[in-house]
Amino acid sequence: MIGLLLIGVIVVLGGNALAKNDDTYEKILELKNEIIQLQNSGELGVRNFTLCSKIYTLGSYVPLPEPKIEKNGKLLLYYEPANLYTKVSEGRYEFWFTQDAVLTDINDKELWSEKEFLDMHYITSTPILDVYVHNTLTLTDVPPGKYIYTITLNDLFRNKSITKSIEFEIVKTQ
Repeated sequence: MIGLLLIGVIVVLGGNALAKNDDTYEKILELKNEIIQLQNSGELGVRNFTLCSKIYTLGSYVPLPEPKIEKNGKLLLYYEPANLYTKVSEGRYEFWFTQDAVLTDINDKELWSEKEFLDMHYITSTPILDVYVHNTLTLTDVPPGKYIYTITLNDLFRNKSITKSIEFEIVKTQ
């Protein structure tokens, strides 16, 4: 049995510590909007696609030394969507993506899958420049062997998708 324990997405927001009438604030906002334009023209991607033992926050995680998970353990996956499309309208920033997920054995036999395993739709008044995704699957009763976990990241505004896979092995508890 494969159980879903937790899916989390943490979003790092650009801070608005300065008053809106401060020149520095306006310059920073201009730079953030330039970054959004660059991201919107860039190719959709996935960075730092990593199996982990711990995940703390954006860019802060502990990769597994080897892609091995103990029997009845948890698959912990960290990644950062790259170049999500952000709509900008009337001082509002909006992005929307989904993630599909599939777990197969090494012979491509599907053990579990879910469309729109994750659905993230944000509308904010502050630009969001960086996002990370955290998937956790409980691998109860999955026998020792080699497996492949595949995600498909779907940018709904851009109508583009990217698929990424990672191989791992379930090993007997020592």
